[in-house]
Order: sequence, then structure tokens, then C-alpha cells
Amino acid sequence: MDAALAGLAGTTVGALAGFAGAWLAQRGQLRQQREQRAYAERVRWLDDKKGLYRDLLIAMNGWHDSLVSVWRDEDDGRLAQTRATAYKWSVEASLIASEPARTAVEELRRRFLAAQHAILSRTSTAERAPLEAVEEALALLEGALRAELSDPERPEVHRRSRQPWSVRRADVAPTSSA
Repeated sequence: MDAALAGLAGTTVGALAGFAGAWLAQRGQLRQQREQRAYAERVRWLDDKKGLYRDLLIAMNGWHDSLVSVWRDEDDGRLAQTRATAYKWSVEASLIASEPARTAVEELRRRFLAAQHAILSRTSTAERAPLEAVEEALALLEGALRAELSDPERPEVHRRSRQPWSVRRADVAPTSSA
């Protein structure tokens, strides 16, 4: 009888261990799949933002170029069109951008309008060219957009590395090689 009880206890413990092991493995797989889906969604969202921000910067630079042509008396008549395009993309970006990027977009638009007024009225009371403030704001906007698009979870490929396919995680500090 003791051998039968020992066999039954061993079988029960073995079954429970197998069940617990399978449950833990399935739980780990589900967690891994959930993390992969969340990462894929984050990467997709960042890629969508990247295209929108690229179009925004192209439109803003187009507005800048149109103002430069007006400033140089080489007006091509596209100022209204480029301004409308820039406004469209800035509104689109403002809907999904973070607060620093939205602030940078608003500041850039404000500087564009001030420069446009100075250029069209030919009244420049500032000591510097009317578009210098716009160029500074463009640089600030680009920095804000780059900061928003940088994802610490995303591996970065370093093109200046000695290894042709060097990849490092953003949370790992780079090692200095002597």
C-alpha cells in the first residue's frame, strides 16, 4: 500500500509540475507577444509621424524659400500657395505632436508671419535680416521633432562605427575604444 501511495503522490507532483511549467511557459509567451505587438505599434506610429514631420519641414522650408525670393525681388507668385501648404502641415502636426513640438510649430509660424509682414511692407526695423529669426525657429522645430521621434526602445544603427553593422540599444552607454 505504501508503494501505491508513493506512486500516486509522485504522479500527482509530476502532473502539477508539468501543469505549472506549461502555464508559466504559456504566460511568458503571451507576455512576449503582447510586448512585440506594443513595440510594433510604437514603431508604426513613429514611422507615420516621421513622414508627417518630413512633409511639415519641407512645407516650412518652401515658405522660407518663397519669402527669400520675394525679399530678393524674384517673386515667383507662389507665396500664398506655399504658406497655405505650410499651414496645412502645421495643423496636421499640431494634432499629434508633443507639447514641445507644438510650441515650436507655433513659434515658427509667429516668426514667419512677422518676417512676411516685414518683407512685404519693406519695413525692417531689426538690425538683422528678417528671415534670421525664422531660420532659428526652423532649427528649433527640427530639434523638437527629432527629440519626439527618438525612441529609447528602438535600436540605433551607427554609421560611423568601425563595424559595418553595429547596432546598440539607446539605453546602453557607448564604450570608448582606445
